[in-house]
Amino acid sequence: MIVYGTRAVLQKTEYIYDACPNCRAANSVLINVYQRYAHVFWIPFFPIGKTGISACKGCSQVLKLNQMPESLKLSYENIKSNTRIPVWTFIGVFLIGAGIVAGVVSENQKAEKVGRLILAPKKNDVFEIKIKDDQYTLYKVQKVERDTVYFVANKFVTNQESGISDLTDKGDQAFDESTTYGISIPKLVEMNKSDKIVDIDRK
Repeated sequence: MIVYGTRAVLQKTEYIYDACPNCRAANSVLINVYQRYAHVFWIPFFPIGKTGISACKGCSQVLKLNQMPESLKLSYENIKSNTRIPVWTFIGVFLIGAGIVAGVVSENQKAEKVGRLILAPKKNDVFEIKIKDDQYTLYKVQKVERDTVYFVANKFVTNQESGISDLTDKGDQAFDESTTYGISIPKLVEMNKSDKIVDIDRK
């Protein structure tokens, strides 16, 4: 369940010279400016405007923004115009942006690693293979002869890329060593270009 909603935090408080519309006392009205923001799991994501209330220290009358007379609204707008949006209200946006950048960097590093290891495979390298659009399995290198790599395949298949880790957890006993498959390095390079090689794990 995703917990989300909006909140408001007091950002600025200032007394004004306007008389209280209720008790007519001068210099007794306090304007409070609140910054509203959207949050997900209580993490601020982005600001969604400001609001305010007025409070009279003489008669204790409290007015929301839509209840204020025009004179108090004008004072509120003047105070609000000098109140900046807090940077922390963008934390969620910054986190998402940082996550995207980190994901792109990670994918680029993985692609570079896979491209390098394909050209110099070693025994016991484990290739994460995409068989079809919804099928993934593991191939383990048994031996390399010239430009041909001989694999044994995992006995299990998963229908999600995230399920590959479950296949890895089954260990070496999950590979069928009774049958060996030979694939040339040029063919492996071609498979990598067509995104059929998800990753390579070298122990």
